[in-house]
Amino acid sequence: MIKKLVSVAAVVTLLSAVVALAQTAPPLPVFSEDFSGAAGAFPASGKWAISALLDPAVRGQRIGSTATDGKTVGRITVETGDAIDGATPAMLQAKSYVCDSKGSRADEIEKAGGDAPTERAEIQIKADRKTGAGEVVKFGAPAWYRFAFKVDADWPRDEPVSGRTPCRTVIQQVKQNAAKDGVDCGASPFFKIEARPLGEGVSFFAQVTTGPVCTAPRQVRRTRLCDAGLPRERWATVNVRLVAAGDASGRVDIWLNGAHCGTYRGPMGDPEYGVRRNGVPFVDTQPRFGIYRDWRAETQTIYFDRIMVWDADPTGHPDWGVGAPPP
Repeated sequence: MIKKLVSVAAVVTLLSAVVALAQTAPPLPVFSEDFSGAAGAFPASGKWAISALLDPAVRGQRIGSTATDGKTVGRITVETGDAIDGATPAMLQAKSYVCDSKGSRADEIEKAGGDAPTERAEIQIKADRKTGAGEVVKFGAPAWYRFAFKVDADWPRDEPVSGRTPCRTVIQQVKQNAAKDGVDCGASPFFKIEARPLGEGVSFFAQVTTGPVCTAPRQVRRTRLCDAGLPRERWATVNVRLVAAGDASGRVDIWLNGAHCGTYRGPMGDPEYGVRRNGVPFVDTQPRFGIYRDWRAETQTIYFDRIMVWDADPTGHPDWGVGAPPP
């Protein structure tokens, strides 16, 4: 009888320990991509969307998985003309590139009243815009995500001259489009991360955008975070805590290679003209990864690894890897 009582007590103790552990264990990610599937399995159509502007005939060449550094990772390449947007037939014939090694002409073109052509090769977390199913970034709700990236040796070695800004090169973005009187105004991403080619490395920074875009000129404000230089052909890890909001409750925290490097507090997106679903603002363009850049002649390749998103604080999860943000 004593042995049975001891056994029951031991089982109760063990179950209590398991319950306590479950209650304190960090949450699992709601979205995860480690690229470890069989060759050709990435990008899975149920998880990722690809821009309709990117020619289906070249998608398999531009987006896929590859083995490097002893692991399987995502590979995205953009070549001149990929998913080009905003270029007139005359510009295409003349190859009037927006960007070269001396910098970008985008500001000059836009100040003259034109559109500066862009091109891209990106993957986007797939979600249903009508129902919201699959959304990982929502207004008013915190989201945590992390990813690793490495830029290839094929990136240009730009050295912008005085009077020209460096060439725009976005590697990750979240957007809310805008419309006025039924007319699409487009939108700047309300949060983006760039890695602009600069000499032998890249210029890394994040940017938050807020304000109405359906005005002339656009009344937007941009805030830059985490300016840093990074080497090419070396992995970097990015962690983001994002609370998307059109008012003062908005906040972004960002970590680079494990170190907290910036905080933004305030509104983001377009609270006036941003798209709505059932009268409520929503994030119609979920996180994108890849390359979105000013139109240029050169090829660029980027690699991604371990893209993960949480809807609850993942502090303590081994894949999150950083602590809580400052108060």
